Amino acid sequence: MLASQAFLGQWALDKAAASKGRRRHSSSSSQSRMIFAEEDDRWDLAIANKRTERGKGTRGRRGGRGGRRGGARGFRCHFAFGEKGGGCFFPSILGTQTNTNNGLMCLDDARRDALFAMSRGTTKETATRDRIRVQKDRRKRRSNRARARAGGKEDESNMYDASEDEEPNFGVKPPELATFHRKTALFAISVGFAVFYGFPKPDVLTSEAWQLLAIFAATICGLVLKPLPVGAWAFGAMTVSLLTKTLTFEQALSSVSNQVVWLILVTAFFARAFVKTGFGDRLALLFVSVAGQSSLRLAYGFQFAEALLSPAMPSTTARAAGVFIPVIKSLDPRTQEYLVGQQLQGTGATSAFLMSGAAQNFLCMQIAVGMGIPFVNPFNEWAEAAFVPALICLLVTPLIVFIVDPPLLNATPKAPMEAAKKLQAMGPLTEIEKRMCFSLGTTVFLWVFGAPLGIAPVVAAMTGLCLMLISGVLSWDDALEQKGAWDTLIWFAILIGMSKQLNDLGVIEWLSGFVRDFLISWNLVGTSAFVALHLAYFLSHYMFASQSAHVGALYGAFLTMMIAGGVPPKLAAISLAMNTNTFGGLTHYASGQAAVYFGSGKIRLEKLWKQGLYVSCVHAFIWSTVGMAWWRICGIF
Repeated sequence: MLASQAFLGQWALDKAAASKGRRRHSSSSSQSRMIFAEEDDRWDLAIANKRTERGKGTRGRRGGRGGRRGGARGFRCHFAFGEKGGGCFFPSILGTQTNTNNGLMCLDDARRDALFAMSRGTTKETATRDRIRVQKDRRKRRSNRARARAGGKEDESNMYDASEDEEPNFGVKPPELATFHRKTALFAISVGFAVFYGFPKPDVLTSEAWQLLAIFAATICGLVLKPLPVGAWAFGAMTVSLLTKTLTFEQALSSVSNQVVWLILVTAFFARAFVKTGFGDRLALLFVSVAGQSSLRLAYGFQFAEALLSPAMPSTTARAAGVFIPVIKSLDPRTQEYLVGQQLQGTGATSAFLMSGAAQNFLCMQIAVGMGIPFVNPFNEWAEAAFVPALICLLVTPLIVFIVDPPLLNATPKAPMEAAKKLQAMGPLTEIEKRMCFSLGTTVFLWVFGAPLGIAPVVAAMTGLCLMLISGVLSWDDALEQKGAWDTLIWFAILIGMSKQLNDLGVIEWLSGFVRDFLISWNLVGTSAFVALHLAYFLSHYMFASQSAHVGALYGAFLTMMIAGGVPPKLAAISLAMNTNTFGGLTHYASGQAAVYFGSGKIRLEKLWKQGLYVSCVHAFIWSTVGMAWWRICGIF
């Protein structure tokens, strides 16, 4: 320590001697670096580039350590004791009495505290705490002096109070606890215990089957209440099934290789490609430039644009956030509420056109196929069943919203011109857009015509993704950033695995017989069971904040009850899947796209709920009349 002080003392004296020839108010300032070494430790100390002023002596009011309290002459540094805080403590470290401080520069707070701690034999944290207290006291005394000079009364409350001192945060932000809702978690777990202990185990089921049913019930309850994120809750449920030896590791993760799970993951990457390349914006602007003379025509342009985007961009949330909200916000404010409302309600039709139109469509079809319902070519059979009723819903939605909730402005002659200007500014198709179109075109072609060639839909999607990666449209980092897609891979694979094991263990068959007996006892068979279950399935979505979560929780159960009630299996599967699409705009939390459209701030909450109710009823009427007639023509029942 003596060697260190001698080194610092010689450095300070040299600096003072070198500064004697300088003018007192020189605007220039020097920069220097000092290497402080003690034993084997070397510190690189950055010297702050600040001007200083001479202390006013032992009786000086603004003196340093030798200021009004007497003692050796000290020095007051603008940076050290100004409003920015800090403190120049070189005299105390050096143990010297220098008469000039013109050339002495002060260190930054952190390194100055480290030096001070070493000189006093204390810790850096203690030095920092002491410096903060001194600064607070000095600022409050200065405030009192200014008030006294102005003729005001000195405020004693302004004096430093140690009780007000806060523990300083030494540059490290304490980590925050992750969100965990204990009450809802306990409720979900209690549901599982109630199933396991509250009802007698049927003789036809094994102990493992009954345990799995209880775990599955708690899992579904947690998906609805969300005490943890969906993926985390599903992972915890799988862990419980392994701890209790209800399932083996292979059984619990048997659905990780499920084709639909990977199809959902890959198609989420397609949505990222649309946003990244800007092709979605180009397509929407193209429809605005062609059909933007009025709000109603503009609405139809948006609906057809989304219908064309849906096969290759299967995320309704991505279409809303990445394409339509930015375009709508650029239009006349008097048309925005109408356009946002009708676009949200129109997703019930645009997402139902093709199985790739939304993620929940894949989930519905996978559950149906897993329950033994024969779909030879699910992609084509879905498109055939949905085309006519979905097209009518698309044509009716903008008109119904226009009649019930008309826009403040109908004629929009400037919209096409603005869209044309933006298209002109975008220029022709870029190279990355052309490559994306080729990749997606190849994927859609294989989706439609790949079945005769033995190419599964997931293989077609993987082919398109590989083309995007090879051509540079997407990077692997782009794929890794899609957290929602990877989360779906985890929770849906776990949920599908549990459902499969419930079926293999005979639980689904037992539930079917139980529901069939219950429906017969209430004379709910055939058409009456079909209507009652569809109504209950629709209204239950008020408790859900995700269409995919709704499907995972209730689709299999309601499909089982319909089949048990005498409804043809294919009709039950298709109708429930289409019903799932109708309630996407029921509330502002009903789906991902609903949250995006409401979050834009362009539509009022009460209007969104009102539109969600009456448009959903219109869609349900179309599906139950036109849809049923069309399905009979197609031979579904």
